[in-house]
Amino acid sequence: MISPGRDGLSLVGRTAELQAIQAALLATRQGADGAILVTGEPGIGKTRLLREAADRAAALGFQIMHGGGTELEHAIPYAAVIDALDEPLSALRRADLTALGRDSLAELGRLLPSLAAWATPLATTLQVERHRCHHAIRSVLHRLAVRRPVLLVLDDVQWADHASVEVVVHLLRHRSPRLMLLLAHRRPSLPDIASAALYRAAYNRTLTVLELEALSLSETAELVHDEDLDAGELTQLHDQCGGNPFYLQELARVWRRTATAVAGETGAGPAEIPAAIRAALAQEVRALSPDARRLLHAAAVAGSSVEWDLAIDISELTTVQARRATNDVLETGIVHESVTPGRLVFRHPIVRLAVYEAAGYGWRTRAHRRAATALARRGASLSIRAHHWELCGTVGDEQVIGLLTEAGVAAAPRAPVAAARWFRAALRLLSDDAPAGHRLSLSLSLADALNATGRLGECSEVLRHALDLIPAEAVTDRAGVLTRIALTEQGLGNAAEGGRLLTAALALTPPGGLAAGALRLELAKNHLMMRHWDEAARVAREVRHSAQHSEDRRLYLAATAANAYMGTLQYGDSLVHASAHLDEAASALDALTDTEVAPGLLDGLTNVVYAEVSLERFASAAAHAARGIRLSRDTGHGRHLVELQHLHALAFLMQGRLAAGLATAASAVESALLLGNSPMVAWTEATRCWLLMLLGRATDSLASGALATRVNAQAPNALFAWHTPLVYGAALIEAGRYRHGRRELLAVAGGHEQRPMFPTTMPYFYRYLVDGELALGRVDAAEQTTRQVERIAGAMPMLSMRAGDAKYCRARIQLTCGDSATARVTAEQSVAAYEAAGTPVEAARARLLLGHALSDYDAVAAEREFDNALSTAELCGAVRLAEQARLGLHRVGGRRSSRRSDRPRATADRLGDLTERQTEIVARVILGRTNRQISEELHVSEKTVEAHLTRLYTRLGVSSRTELAAVASDSWSSVAGGPPPV
Repeated sequence: MISPGRDGLSLVGRTAELQAIQAALLATRQGADGAILVTGEPGIGKTRLLREAADRAAALGFQIMHGGGTELEHAIPYAAVIDALDEPLSALRRADLTALGRDSLAELGRLLPSLAAWATPLATTLQVERHRCHHAIRSVLHRLAVRRPVLLVLDDVQWADHASVEVVVHLLRHRSPRLMLLLAHRRPSLPDIASAALYRAAYNRTLTVLELEALSLSETAELVHDEDLDAGELTQLHDQCGGNPFYLQELARVWRRTATAVAGETGAGPAEIPAAIRAALAQEVRALSPDARRLLHAAAVAGSSVEWDLAIDISELTTVQARRATNDVLETGIVHESVTPGRLVFRHPIVRLAVYEAAGYGWRTRAHRRAATALARRGASLSIRAHHWELCGTVGDEQVIGLLTEAGVAAAPRAPVAAARWFRAALRLLSDDAPAGHRLSLSLSLADALNATGRLGECSEVLRHALDLIPAEAVTDRAGVLTRIALTEQGLGNAAEGGRLLTAALALTPPGGLAAGALRLELAKNHLMMRHWDEAARVAREVRHSAQHSEDRRLYLAATAANAYMGTLQYGDSLVHASAHLDEAASALDALTDTEVAPGLLDGLTNVVYAEVSLERFASAAAHAARGIRLSRDTGHGRHLVELQHLHALAFLMQGRLAAGLATAASAVESALLLGNSPMVAWTEATRCWLLMLLGRATDSLASGALATRVNAQAPNALFAWHTPLVYGAALIEAGRYRHGRRELLAVAGGHEQRPMFPTTMPYFYRYLVDGELALGRVDAAEQTTRQVERIAGAMPMLSMRAGDAKYCRARIQLTCGDSATARVTAEQSVAAYEAAGTPVEAARARLLLGHALSDYDAVAAEREFDNALSTAELCGAVRLAEQARLGLHRVGGRRSSRRSDRPRATADRLGDLTERQTEIVARVILGRTNRQISEELHVSEKTVEAHLTRLYTRLGVSSRTELAAVASDSWSSVAGGPPPV
């Protein structure tokens, strides 16, 4: 923790660094966001610089929140975040807290001790959705920053617990105005998750990195001028300490008394504490009385920032002894007072570590047990007590094993890394003769926690050990664990090993039942991963045929859904059969209750949604995806959550509900990131790129696509690896980067030799390829691509959107070649096909093309098409498409159609000429959001929302939120089937 109290460390030099921090603070105060990382070796002055920055921020009117990691407590979940937020948020008024919303308040109530009274059941306990906790933290910081700029300072990030690091990563990805992050870490000790996030932020120039260098000789002289050293001594001290400020001050304390002895120490002890510093600190501690040393050792066990009463309890000193010892300790300056009454702070983490290690292993172990007992009396959280029990537990201690297990269960939903640590510690303390069932239960809990954090290699290893604990005759249990190992191996990209394990599990499972059928369907998926398309389809057909005669309707539904999904991977008769299977599966699914569906049929439900998206049943796909997401949360089975969120986003995209799609895709990305699953991150981020492209946010879209491409390169052979280059290629072409986009699109198929796989996807994206080829003057190449799209679309006549793609491509060729009359007819067919498919954005794009085809000989008709395209684009939030429609109107000398003049003014305007931000606000007004809720969701101030609404009332001729919502909802319904959920 960064304490504003006096610690004896002076700030010398660092002029350039302070100027950079001051500039960032001033920009943040004016409404920008900021992030600065201070890095350097131990003792180089990071903490002192952070403290100076906090003082300057306070002078500028910032609210300061400061916390940090500690080396000995890095396993306590959210410790750094709690350190920073608990006290400031305890001062929030009731109205401020309730305004956060029920879900966010529940998350914060379970996180922060000061808000424990607000703790209610979480909306979802799925580990993969712990980003909801991160979102709650970001929301409350945003709310505070609206009133007053906020500086969040986190020191020693290299020691921060994993859950706190995830929060930091989330805040770096999702910035808020008037919120500045100031981080410090010791190089090169960052955990992988933080290192990757900080590198990415620095690469994107959203994070400023300040690397602290050693002090010069003159700066050293300024730092230790009170020690009255001559020039020779000063040079010797500087050289020995390498210009490190902390080392300089520690050695200078005892230089004259022990210069020779200290100078002779050149090695380093444990934890990289230089031997010279260790010797100097040991001399300070030896000068204390025995009681003072005991109290100091107890304080080191208690923490870096210590409740002194707790340290006294751990030391077991009497009241009189403790009072005298406290005075002795404070006089040395090893600890000093903090701003919190009754709490003392070590002057540096290195000092605390040296004192802790000097206490000796045996004494520390007993002290940790006393600490755990004292904390239990104080009502401390399970995780804090578990930290101490882990360090003092002995093999066979059932009480400690039980407490560690309980702590793991409690931490699992929002801090699975900490849960894994507690489960592993409990396993370590089991005696050799402990019941195998107990060891198995802990092992499976450990595997769940490891899986939730993407540590699949460790998860597989733990599950294999668990398999050894199950007797050979327990075939059902063995099959279950074998299946889990198989799925884990597939997650690692080891499809062959996954198939082998699934086959072994199937051999242990009685044939004919739901379990055997489910395993065979998993094997079918494994064949897909191996690119054995025909074998996958064969297995799925056999399972369905078997289920048809077994009267097991759940297995039959699952198999039929799998056949529907797999049938969409090729065209021709396969799609016809897929459509029939989907009809049957969807009907059966809708007839089942939620209890009958979840969790056993969530896989089948997911396959239904896959098939519905592929077969253009977008409304049904959105409804079924929403049901699957809800059931995943209700039952705690999150295996398919990311897939369902992603499919939900795709359904919204096709329906023209772009804002809702973007929000859903963002949630899918967050979940995939927390799983550490590269293929999932790649295709969810790619879909986010796609939505950003349609929304007209080109810069954000290309950044998202580039990120998805980098991640996709980590798993180039994944099942949906083609999705990222297709989307990114389309985004590049839309942004005018035709050659690059063309390369991305053609790379998927290896050129123009398109294989008949995933045919329902290719026409859409190859439409962009046609645009790119024509922009480059490559008419012949565009013709070749158009023929491919026509061939694919011709093999799936039941899919209107694909027919629209083919007609669009052909009309583009015709118009480019000067055949406007034929292009008009073909473009009209494209519009009709897109409207039949229920894809308004694509229909608007085709209307643009139709308008251009009409513009040379029927300006009135062209104006009508441009006007219709503009209305649709505006209502869907497709900003770039709307701009193109306006340009078309301008070209034909048209204005917004007068045919709506008999309607109220707001309806006539059709919400025209709105900015992206105004469109987002209107969408939320429709849903009844308050200004405060809109402010939180969009991360803008309430005043900004009020200003936008005032301008909207004036522009649209309405006088209330109710009237605005009614007009907007009516307009939206006429185009996209109702206002989009946000």
